[in-house]
Amino acid sequence: MIQNCKNKHFPTFLFRHGNMFWFNSERKRKMEFIQNFVPTSKAQLLQVAMYFNKGDIHKAQEMFDFYNKNLDLPDFDPVSPTFMQQIKSTAGDLFSWIKDNQGDLMQGYDLIRSVIQGKGILPVASEAAEPLPEINE
Repeated sequence: MIQNCKNKHFPTFLFRHGNMFWFNSERKRKMEFIQNFVPTSKAQLLQVAMYFNKGDIHKAQEMFDFYNKNLDLPDFDPVSPTFMQQIKSTAGDLFSWIKDNQGDLMQGYDLIRSVIQGKGILPVASEAAEPLPEINE
């Protein structure tokens, strides 16, 4: 239902049921947020429920119970590691990978060095073959 506006320069189509037209887009954004929301903790889920129900505790509790009944969530979000802890972890992983693959890295280095010096590809030393057993006739 469109309400009349006394100011003829202000468009009347902006009013609908006493609300401005952008409330519909806000409701649409909220529905999209709810559909794409992935809670990581019960505290976060409760905060979102309080936000969407504008502080109404009973409605927020109903919404929280509805979403939480089938989810196994921790009470609070886990603490993310600090920047220095992330650097230490990444450096430790990198150095352990280098230690594990040291032989392959050295072979690649030797190959590149021999190609640059013009020696060509060096033959790889193979293990000595065991003598074949005799064939008894």
